Amino acid sequence: MKNKKVLYLLLSIFTITFFAVTYLLSSYINNNDLVLQASNKLPYLKLTDKNILNNEKDNLRAASVITKLAVVAENTKFIFKIKYKDIEVRNMVLEKHYNGSTFLNKKTETQLNELFKNQGYTVSNMSDSEVVFVNNSDRYSYSANMYFLGVYGDLVTIYKTDNNGDIAAHKLFNSNVYAEDGKQKQYNFEERDNGELQYIRINDLKEKDGLVEDLIRGRKYVKDINEGNELESDAEYEKGEFKTPEKAFDYARGLLKS
Repeated sequence: MKNKKVLYLLLSIFTITFFAVTYLLSSYINNNDLVLQASNKLPYLKLTDKNILNNEKDNLRAASVITKLAVVAENTKFIFKIKYKDIEVRNMVLEKHYNGSTFLNKKTETQLNELFKNQGYTVSNMSDSEVVFVNNSDRYSYSANMYFLGVYGDLVTIYKTDNNGDIAAHKLFNSNVYAEDGKQKQYNFEERDNGELQYIRINDLKEKDGLVEDLIRGRKYVKDINEGNELESDAEYEKGEFKTPEKAFDYARGLLKS
């Protein structure tokens, strides 16, 4: 009988002690914003600050998001569009250059936008099979079978339009086309330049009246300001489109910083 009383007493003390310790431990965890976490070391459980644990989870989520960003896949088709006020045209120069190339592989949308920002293009649609770039212009399109100044990367170039007004060819502006006496050397738009080259960058131009924006978005016609009052067809230098590449080169040279 006496042994039973002692046993009951010990059991009561153990029960009270267990609940007391549990209560104190729970209070400590809650008061210190901790969480009980499994560990690969003895005693298999550990207390961790909730803020640290949440930060680790946020970092894992962020890393997961980064790794899941869409990137350019192999054999992706690239389309470059310019949406002028009157029509939409294609930049076949850029399409020919990048389709079949591996240069843009594994690039993200942000990286693509950064690469083509000097030319006014941003990604409008991106999938595993196709990336569509669009240059939204507030100008009118260039006429068919004409030459005009534009931007290729960060360099000034002369573009040529085809029968549909799409951009079909280009040639970078090389100031060495001119001799020391200022006369233009023999020039061929289709041939490659030989010898020492001096290509002109956007930063080498004299900025005046939004010149760089004109090169990216297209020249402003008079009808851009006053609808219906387009310039006469022979006013090439005012319209920014030229019948020959030589005339475009003459105009480009006048844009250079002295």
